[in-house]
Order: sequence, then structure tokens, then C-alpha cells
Amino acid sequence: MLLKRNLDEVVYETICEGFVGNTYLAGKRLDPTELSERYQVSKTPVIQALKRMANEGIVEITQGGKYFVPVASQKEIQDVCQARLILEENALAALCHRSTVDDLAVLKGINQELVEYFKKKSFDKYFLSDMHFHRKIVELAGNGCIADLHRILINRFIVVRHTTGLILAHSQEACKEHLEMIQVIEAHDEQGAKAIIRKHILEMEGRLNAKVSDD
Repeated sequence: MLLKRNLDEVVYETICEGFVGNTYLAGKRLDPTELSERYQVSKTPVIQALKRMANEGIVEITQGGKYFVPVASQKEIQDVCQARLILEENALAALCHRSTVDDLAVLKGINQELVEYFKKKSFDKYFLSDMHFHRKIVELAGNGCIADLHRILINRFIVVRHTTGLILAHSQEACKEHLEMIQVIEAHDEQGAKAIIRKHILEMEGRLNAKVSDD
């Protein structure tokens, strides 16, 4: 049973991350047969992953049991970004008081990956590493329940960001802000941490909303 759960989890994460690079278009059907062939697994874990994604609001399901990529709206963008802000702001504030040398080393390692991917213009890898950085911040804050909720939010954000139409360019300023987050944690600067994460997420929300408005 453990092996099956692990496979279900891997397929779920693989499909979620598959949205990066605009692999799946907004409004299009997600066909379990096509996905099982794409990822070389049986249909069973694919269907389980799609059911889970539907329950979590990541994809849409019709009464006939067909799965579709959602069409991003300004309300969805606002809801996901605001929810991320609440969880990540609290996590960063907590890390300002409880982070260890090992915690900071983990974040610095991920940040170094981010910088290298950005320099190489490997933007899909950069984005996935970016999401890993934010997940790790919440995970290191120590509340497992919040980390589980945040993981779902990140997957919803991945879908929203990559179904708004044309590829949204990555921001060099946003790339630099990851290092700033680490610096304020090291300085135990709770207010500075909240200010940086608020700027980081709200600017992304604004860029996504502008993209949806243009479309």
C-alpha cells in the first residue's frame, strides 16, 4: 500500500508541475489516457491524481466525470495570492524567531539554484525552484497543517500562473527578493520579513491580473 501511495503522490505532483511552461491550455480537457501515456504510468494513479486535484480546486470536473484545465479569473488570482500571503507572511515572521543555522543553509542552497537558473535563462527550472523555496519557508516554520494547506495553494498558483495566456516573463527584482527574505530572517527582522513577502506576492498578483485584463 505504501508503494501505491507513493506512486499516487508522484503522479499528482508530476501533473501539477506539468502546467509549468504552458503545457496544458486553459479550458482544455485533461484526458487520463493521454496523461498516462505521457508519464508512462497506468491510468489508475492518473485518475486518482485528477480526482485529488479536482477536490483541491486545482482542476475542474464536469458531472460526466471529465476533467478540464480551469480558466484563470481575476477573482481566482486574488484569492490564491491573498491566501499565499497570509500563510507565507506568518511563516516568515515565525522564522525570524525560530530559524536555525541549518534552516538558513537550506534556504541559501535553494536561493543559489534560483540565481543560477535565472542566469542561464532556464525559467521553467527557475520557477519550480522558486516554488520549492516558498514551500520550504512554510515547512521550516514548523506547522505541518499549514504546510499541507500551503502545498495545495502553491499547486493552484502554478495552474493559475501558467493558464493566463502568453508566458509571463520572470522578474529579476523578484529573484533578488529571495535573498532579501533570507537576510531579514538572519537579522530577526519580523517587520522587514512581512514587508518583503507582501511586496513579492502582491506584485505578482498585479502582474497576473494585468495579464488577464489584457486577454
